[in-house]
Amino acid sequence: MGKAARFLAAGFDTAAIGVLAWSETGGRFAATFSEYVLWGSVLAAAICAIVILVETGAPLAWIGIGYVLFGGLLTQGSPHFGFVLLALALAPMVPRPRGSLSLGIAIAAVSAFVSRVAIAFAP
Repeated sequence: MGKAARFLAAGFDTAAIGVLAWSETGGRFAATFSEYVLWGSVLAAAICAIVILVETGAPLAWIGIGYVLFGGLLTQGSPHFGFVLLALALAPMVPRPRGSLSLGIAIAAVSAFVSRVAIAFAP
């Protein structure tokens, strides 16, 4: 799949995550912590699309995928299966760090875990 097709697909995923965030939050923006995280997932998906376009910053894209997974799996009202599925749909489109899929998956998993731990200790 070419870069333009991957970028358009990632843009569609970003829009779909936005629709899911709107649906899950009732259109409210950051009234609660979970709403903040779900809307942050839209930003993370948009960053993934930008990384696809510029073809650099692969670890940043995988951190974004991890954040979307965090939003889908580890927030109040979880699981949000739409977020999880769209994060998995982004994974094959973003560049792989050092050409390694396993490194990308590890970065995403660590990112989701660190997000959860950081949020647990946030004031």
